[in-house]
Amino acid sequence: MRAMDAEEPIAAEAGGADGMESAPGSVGGEGGGRGGRSGAGSGADPQIGAHPRAGTDLRAAGLKAMREALPGVFPEGDDLDLRDGRLGEELVEIGLTSVWGALWAREGLSRRDRSLVTLGILIALGAETELRTHVRIARTNGLTEDEIAEVIYHATGYAGFPAATAARNAAREALAD
Repeated sequence: MRAMDAEEPIAAEAGGADGMESAPGSVGGEGGGRGGRSGAGSGADPQIGAHPRAGTDLRAAGLKAMREALPGVFPEGDDLDLRDGRLGEELVEIGLTSVWGALWAREGLSRRDRSLVTLGILIALGAETELRTHVRIARTNGLTEDEIAEVIYHATGYAGFPAATAARNAAREALAD
């Protein structure tokens, strides 16, 4: 099933940023959570730290996390096709497993805390397109507009005033939708 009416920034966000590497990680409950896959006989590949079925498991976990973060954007079903038939069409699938499945579905930080971290990183990177999406996700994850503003204010000291100004503008656009 192809995702219907998914906005370009949201579809791009599911794919993550340019140059993204595949990140190993556990999926909630499997392998005992954080750091739970070590030692002989665990079934893990010692080079990447992932379970042999991680691709399928990470995709399912990624779909679940992405749908929870962006309610109503992606239709239900495991057969969701996020490809668009254009150059780099697999980028969204890579982001689905390596960002949404391996990172957002991990235990260890709440979704709210992950939103705080993500906002700060995106501000520092000057990634306004992704920031607009993550401002909406942050609201879904329980952050208030005042808390999002505080993240932007705090970023002036570390990422600079121009980055914070661009982030403020992106956040205003996201919250106006």
